[in-house]
Amino acid sequence: MPEIPKTYNPREVEDKIYKIWEESGYFNPDNLDLPPKAEKFSVAMPPPNVTGILHLGHALENSLMDTMIRYQRMQGKKALLIPGTDHAAVATQAKVESDLVKSGKYKNPRQELGREKLLEIIRDFAEQSKATILGQIRKMGTSCDWDRMAYTFDKDRTRAVNEVFARMYRDGLIYRGYRVVNWSVKGQSTCSDEELVYVERTAKLYTFKYSKEFPISIATTRPETKLGDMAVAVNPKDKRYKKYIGQTFIVDIGAAKPLKIKIIADESMDIKFGTGAVGVTPAHSMTDYDLYVKHKLELVQVISKNGKMTAEAGKEYQNLSIEEARKKFVKWLEENKLLIKEEDITQNVGISDRFGDVVEVLPMTQWFVGVNKKIPGKEKCLKDLMREAVTVGHNGDAKQKIKITPDRFGKIYLNWIDNLRDWCISRQIWWGHRIPVWYRDKSQIPNPKSQINLKSEIQNSKADQEIYIGTEPPKSEGWTQDIDTLDTWFSSGLWTFSTLGWPASAKATTGKPEKLNDLKEFHPTSWMQMGSELVFFWMARMILMSTYAIDQIPFKEVYIHGILRDKAGRKFSKSLGNGIDPLEIIKKYGADALRLSLIIGATPGNDMRFFEERVEGYRNFVNKLWNISRYILQTKNDRANTEEIAIDKLTPIDKWILVETDVLIKEVGENINSYNFSQAGEKLQDFTRNYFADWYIEASKLENSPEKQKILINILKILLKLWHPFIPFVTETVWKKTGERRLLMIEKWPKEMNIVKLVKSSDIFYLVIKDIISAIRNARAENKIEPSKKIKAVIYAGRYANFIKENETLIRKMRTGIGELEIKKAGKKIDNAIYLAVGGIDIYLPLEGMIDFPASGGSAEGGEIIRALVKKIDKGEKQIDAINKNLADKNFLAKAPAKVVEEFKKRIKAEKENIAKLNERKRLLSNQL
Repeated sequence: MPEIPKTYNPREVEDKIYKIWEESGYFNPDNLDLPPKAEKFSVAMPPPNVTGILHLGHALENSLMDTMIRYQRMQGKKALLIPGTDHAAVATQAKVESDLVKSGKYKNPRQELGREKLLEIIRDFAEQSKATILGQIRKMGTSCDWDRMAYTFDKDRTRAVNEVFARMYRDGLIYRGYRVVNWSVKGQSTCSDEELVYVERTAKLYTFKYSKEFPISIATTRPETKLGDMAVAVNPKDKRYKKYIGQTFIVDIGAAKPLKIKIIADESMDIKFGTGAVGVTPAHSMTDYDLYVKHKLELVQVISKNGKMTAEAGKEYQNLSIEEARKKFVKWLEENKLLIKEEDITQNVGISDRFGDVVEVLPMTQWFVGVNKKIPGKEKCLKDLMREAVTVGHNGDAKQKIKITPDRFGKIYLNWIDNLRDWCISRQIWWGHRIPVWYRDKSQIPNPKSQINLKSEIQNSKADQEIYIGTEPPKSEGWTQDIDTLDTWFSSGLWTFSTLGWPASAKATTGKPEKLNDLKEFHPTSWMQMGSELVFFWMARMILMSTYAIDQIPFKEVYIHGILRDKAGRKFSKSLGNGIDPLEIIKKYGADALRLSLIIGATPGNDMRFFEERVEGYRNFVNKLWNISRYILQTKNDRANTEEIAIDKLTPIDKWILVETDVLIKEVGENINSYNFSQAGEKLQDFTRNYFADWYIEASKLENSPEKQKILINILKILLKLWHPFIPFVTETVWKKTGERRLLMIEKWPKEMNIVKLVKSSDIFYLVIKDIISAIRNARAENKIEPSKKIKAVIYAGRYANFIKENETLIRKMRTGIGELEIKKAGKKIDNAIYLAVGGIDIYLPLEGMIDFPASGGSAEGGEIIRALVKKIDKGEKQIDAINKNLADKNFLAKAPAKVVEEFKKRIKAEKENIAKLNERKRLLSNQL
């Protein structure tokens, strides 16, 4: 056996190991030696944005999905992890434009550079970012099939985007209409509801009347938009305003022309909120726009795309900024004694997540996906498809039902669908998929079949103008393509099936070249994991696109993880300066340590805090595993690798560790299958450090028999397999040193040995020995007994007496520090001794000789122990008080699950028992002092 270094150095091995994996070809499932009918398991990697480098959130995602794909590969499945990146239209262009402005060379990159030059700069930036990101993914150890690498903006994905757009247009699901949309003035582009970040801020709430004669007062935080009000909405049940419903009042508030304010009744109005009446501004509110459609009101736009007031706002306000117009209008209200009150309130304001400005709601002509329109031949709308995929299954097929973990996100998703508006898919940025629509003579013709019957900027188009929609540009001359680009989530929504060759592979059958057969083999994908913030952005879009375009769900199961935050609980962001580069952490501690720190402690759907100290701790654990392996490999004989374990030669401790190994194999598999990755890691860590290293390896040193050597190497190999999905680098490195020729990454997942069937009940008595040793160790630690000091122990063992005598050496040598040991069936209670109870066995540790008590009385050592005991007692009593307060709280009892209440009661009982033991020890020491 070659010399193995004392310390594991990840920097020396990780790149070499990844190169071996990659060159083996086993990341590609077509190269695995599997039966023809081997079960398939596929995962489409959530594609990171090419906006720079990966952050720790991506490291978490890579750790989770690689753990899953390695586990499934070891299960003998044809496991595929498809890698890819996202062109991230708005995010990437916003990043590049921001960098150009910061460089000082440009003030307005779009105007100064023009479309083609700016696109060239963005494209270079995206390619550089992509190369960096792919290198980071490799550094994390992610075992993805690089032969199937995809990019949302490559040729194949562009073809898929154009194909889906054309289909949806032909089906009347995509239309070009005049509606209100979210508009970023800074970015000069639309943005979806999901692209808004809501920021809490203080604002002024103004309560006023349009005129002295107007019978109703209203309240608003946006008085400048009232120049475009068309109605006042009240609840039909509100007795205060019932007599005014249906009436129209002419008011002159300085707009371009007097406003006709109609009093309308709508049950959505809250009688108790504010004055119970709301001014309706159809052009500048999503909610008010719905009232405009419902009540057939007029629409007047008073804010323009550049954030200035329009001519319709009136001469006094035209070209003023929003803030200037607000001040001016409020001043006019005051001068005309129409302002009733002004008060400070806290409100949530929608901010563009990429451009950072307050988003305005404006009416304009854009491209939309109609989520409520019936799909030809289905008699269902897109919302129906999205809903049934997580309820009854796509097309009512239970086999095509998506399982969401944790299930609470399923409820959140369904609630979101119920309130889903038509999806605005056109963007006014330049980086992204150009809308695949061409116009002859630069005209813009809508689809007559799907055009909504509302005001349109293009209603007056001439009859001889033409529109062309397709996957490729028209071959004849005179066509101009639509200048807008598609929402980036349009292409991302196609990810699971476009990465598997669609539409080229749509009609593929078994026997065709592998890539053309991918869709049939690997879709629906088996599993998807994503952050909770992407449920509406991405998960919903993938379900919509997949069920519509290929009549399948995109994935069978989806696992939602929380957001990774810094140690203070804040999101990682550049503005806070708390960003951490995963590569720096890997360089310092190794990829395995980072992976473990992100997996252990992460629970489905819950946010998690990142502590570098945890990575350091797991670096130490990885080194612990290395040293365990080093000890076993350098002390084993040559036959330990090849000979089978002789069951008839096993001692109780041998059988115990083999039974515990079986339990570990079973539970780790169950945990991973149910996505409890953290629990699986915790169990593996506890077994490796506690059961295997601290107990069995230490015990084996007392009797280094051939069977123990076989067991040591056998369990080591099992542990390497179980640990491999979590920490692949160190396990593959050690595996190679065991003499195995096959790569660990393609080894079969260990099966239970079923050793428990061969174990007699008397063999399990070893657990008693383990508990006795643990109890004595804990007593020494709690009473601060010097490690070098030998103590006496008296054990009244009852029916276990003979068994314990047979294992006396083990009890003495396993770091208990016992000098004198008496083992009897029964005996009298021993005064002035620490008493321990272990499963019906009484243990006494006489204080005489354990703690030095001077003849004159008193002891600094004894006094220190008593003070420590008092602190523990005080802490325990405070914990009991805290729990009792909860149990006495009626509100808590009404809301808390029964299991939680029962657990609290058990904790009180256990704490009281512990305090009783601590008080007894304190009494004994006090008597001596």
